[in-house]
Amino acid sequence: MVATEVDTDVALFRCSEGLGQVADQPGEYMPRAGSGAVRTQISDTPGEKIQSTSHGSRRESAKANDTSRSSRKAHPETLKDLLSRPDEENYHDVWDLYCRLDKSQKQDLRSLVVIYLSASHGSVEMGRAISILRQIPVELWDEKLQAAGVLLYLNAGDRTAAIDVFNTGLATKSSGAGFKSILEYAIINKDWPIALKVWLDYNSHFTRSNIATSSIYADLPLLKLVPDLAKLYFSFEHYLAVDAADPVKAIHLYEDTRQGLRALRRWLAQQVLRQPCSPREAKTILQIWNDETLYRSYLLRMLRRWNDGLETRASLAMLPEIYRQYRTMYHAKPPRLLLRQMFNFYYPADAAGLAQIYSDWHQAWGDLDQWGYEKFLQFYSTTGDVPAVKDLWARYTNLFPEAPKTPQAFRGPMNVYAQLGDVAGAERELRIMTDQYGVKPDIDTWNMLLKCYSKTNDHASVLQCFEEIKRVHQPDSFTYAQVMAMAAKKGDLATTLDFYNQSQKAGVQISREMAMALVLVYCHNDRFVDAEKICAEFAERNLSSTAVWNQLIYFNGLRGKLNKCYSILQSMTKYGLEWDHQTHQYLLQALVQVNQVQQAYRLLRNACDNSLFPLGPEHFAVVMTGAVRTGQLDLAETILSHMRSAGFTVPLSAHVSLVEAAFRRAPSAQNTRALAKDLVEHLYSMLQPTKTAVPSGCPDVPSWGTLTGPVELKKQTNEIGRAIVLLVELRDFVAVERLVTAYLDVFPDLKKQNYFPPNIASALMLGYLKEGRRDQVHNMWRHTLDAALASGKTPEGAIYPALQYDLARPLNVVAKAYREVNDGPGLLNTVEQLTSAGFKLTRTNWNLCIRYLAEMGLWERAMDWCEDYLMSRWRGWMPATKSLQERRDMKNTRVLAASKATVFSLQKEWLKLRKLAAWSGSISSKLKEIERRHPMLHHAFITTDYEHLPATWVLPRKQSMTKAIKEMLSPLSHDELKAMRKALEKQLRLEKQKTRKVVRSPFHVVVGRSKTQGEVLTKAFKTGDLKTLDAVLKEELAANRGESSTSAQVPR
Repeated sequence: MVATEVDTDVALFRCSEGLGQVADQPGEYMPRAGSGAVRTQISDTPGEKIQSTSHGSRRESAKANDTSRSSRKAHPETLKDLLSRPDEENYHDVWDLYCRLDKSQKQDLRSLVVIYLSASHGSVEMGRAISILRQIPVELWDEKLQAAGVLLYLNAGDRTAAIDVFNTGLATKSSGAGFKSILEYAIINKDWPIALKVWLDYNSHFTRSNIATSSIYADLPLLKLVPDLAKLYFSFEHYLAVDAADPVKAIHLYEDTRQGLRALRRWLAQQVLRQPCSPREAKTILQIWNDETLYRSYLLRMLRRWNDGLETRASLAMLPEIYRQYRTMYHAKPPRLLLRQMFNFYYPADAAGLAQIYSDWHQAWGDLDQWGYEKFLQFYSTTGDVPAVKDLWARYTNLFPEAPKTPQAFRGPMNVYAQLGDVAGAERELRIMTDQYGVKPDIDTWNMLLKCYSKTNDHASVLQCFEEIKRVHQPDSFTYAQVMAMAAKKGDLATTLDFYNQSQKAGVQISREMAMALVLVYCHNDRFVDAEKICAEFAERNLSSTAVWNQLIYFNGLRGKLNKCYSILQSMTKYGLEWDHQTHQYLLQALVQVNQVQQAYRLLRNACDNSLFPLGPEHFAVVMTGAVRTGQLDLAETILSHMRSAGFTVPLSAHVSLVEAAFRRAPSAQNTRALAKDLVEHLYSMLQPTKTAVPSGCPDVPSWGTLTGPVELKKQTNEIGRAIVLLVELRDFVAVERLVTAYLDVFPDLKKQNYFPPNIASALMLGYLKEGRRDQVHNMWRHTLDAALASGKTPEGAIYPALQYDLARPLNVVAKAYREVNDGPGLLNTVEQLTSAGFKLTRTNWNLCIRYLAEMGLWERAMDWCEDYLMSRWRGWMPATKSLQERRDMKNTRVLAASKATVFSLQKEWLKLRKLAAWSGSISSKLKEIERRHPMLHHAFITTDYEHLPATWVLPRKQSMTKAIKEMLSPLSHDELKAMRKALEKQLRLEKQKTRKVVRSPFHVVVGRSKTQGEVLTKAFKTGDLKTLDAVLKEELAANRGESSTSAQVPR
């Protein structure tokens, strides 16, 4: 039955008629204070209803009573049915039905009605429930009713009455019902005195009753839904330490209250950790309690959330630090589940963390289990650490003798050789697998052999292995990903797409590795829009990964496209891809590339202070390198200090930056020499590492410890070229030779091939050049060029896109070697050999080579290069301010543009030719032809600031100055005539002012030829000559304009 609003109000009046008659009956519960507002509301309502119903006739009233009596028997059952369904929230109907009951029926159901109505937050329902509660004697209360009473008064805002209800129940019935509601209310509202008092009263009462602690706290509230619970916890701790310092001292005087307070603090800390709070907040809480159980449960909870996709690596950036604190605790014994989860969290980026897991596993459990062996074999094989893999595999097969009967057991040994590109080792392991153990290779085994061939860039062997796989197995997505990756890393778009199309015809499922190959090859070909479309399409099909999108950020960052990097980050968020440590590393690189070093530093500091993402030494090194490159030397040292404070070992790249900063500040200082010596020792120790055992009492722990494999070592020493350059600049050639020898010992393949990577080759060439050993420079250049041609040529004879700029650095050095001996033809042939082969030159290469050629007498060919490659981006001598994106684009040295120095060097030769043209008609014709073939350069020459260029226009020596001037002006274009006019006006002003400042005039006349060197000698125009030139030039310009206007009127 659903009552109308009027019926409900009448019922409220009827149910309230007897309140005054029972208010003072013995045993009835009345709150001491605080419920006046509710009583007023209830007591006012009947008065209003008396007025509204006093006009009704007795006959209507009697009729209504007769109707009520006729239906009254059905009301208790209907009411009970509604009360059994509290989720429906039929508060008005429950009240209406309750009011229609007679007195005896009300007494049976009033407790249930109070409990039902207590769930409402409406003031009317709360008032009604309280009015009924006050009629129920305390001795009739049960725990549910007491809890409902506490909740009612709290919702009504009467904290005192709620506590009174709770204390009454606790004292008279030993019932702690409502404790949960009061405690939660006090915590949310930071009412710490109430929380503390209620908790201690509750704890003391049940402790005196000898009730087990687990039973006392069984009904405590779970505060998962309370926002910012960690802040409330820290507020409570602050209250105890500051505001309530004196009461807390009194609490600590007694054992029960002391234990009760500790229990409250621990319970609240557990609630915060279970919510859960952020790792930064958890770190502080866990340090307060220093309890390994709390550490373990929090770590497992957060790792479970990470596995479920509720947390990202960035949000858990501080989790490794919490684990490090946990593992150092005296009684800590990480369970295998935690060790496995931490392995997955660390893998594959955090090698140091994985080494910790390896050590902890042995300390806690004596040895790895089968899962652990397989995972650590996988990890150490990816680093190329052969001794580690051999030792692990021997122990693994000894502990699990059934393992070698399956091909899965051989993945570690096969993969370690595949990572190194050691074909002989991989083939040997395959023979051991088949001949010694009788195991038939599966597709994964064949894929690793294919991977090994692809590492050697042996295209023929890769194709042969691929065909063999097609013969014995069906190639899977990893098979196609390997052959696609081999082509993609060179930028071979046609081959990559061909393998991709083959995979789709064969019905192979697209994998993330295949997506990576496609994106990489498009990026190498500068087709970034297509690469981004592929990323988006695969992301919509859940086939993309963070690593794939990171490549987009990396390549766009190198090109100075910072805004596009930001857009890519937003797209990653849109597709639900988390940003990992590499994402932030490439973002920092993008910022540094466009000289936004301060912004990169702020991001780095923010990450340090607020754990925005998992930090590594590589992030510090990137910003440090940018700071040194832009001359912010103090900032570089500040970043180094932050890196050390964060507990990171200084990587080679940061160490090189530190030495470079010192060299720039004071090249010959003792401190610079000392830092350089430290750099050499640091690098040498990396190339000749000391093998130390993992700290463990287990005799089975291998002696190779955490030795870094060659694959990882090559990544860590990729800045060795920069280090050698610095040592060369410091003239420490002995250290250079020592490092190169150690490097070749670690990577003997380079020694066999008599080849160095281009960045190392350029550094060594610079060293030979500094020593005056130019023959060695040219010898190393030839070896480097031959190796680049051998590895970079396509079957069609071109150079793969990814390798087209490999010789940019060595070319700069060999160009300087040619300049030192004034060998212009040698430099000319070298550059033409590179360009004809398909290699590309950077902006730095072109400008340097053009200036050198001009200085060595081959300025006409230099003019050709400059006009063809560099002048399209020339914006004049005083260009307008470039847009932000244009300035960022120019940070990319692959964007070609002529420098002012280059144009000046060519202009200098042009001016020399102009002098000679005044003597010779053939030279004059040659000059005109050069100017015709190089219009952009010619325009640059004639629009320069002539104050700094003497003898721009030279007259032949004749008796008639006017005739000589007319002969000079006749071949000039209108633009050059205007340029001359502008320069002449400036020169006349200077003559008129008779300034004492020495000004080199652009107007000269030939006075003779040098007897010794044969050079043309000239002198500046006199004032009278300038005036004559002015008059003739005005006539020429007027005639030129007339011809232009006449030609414009001629109909076509």
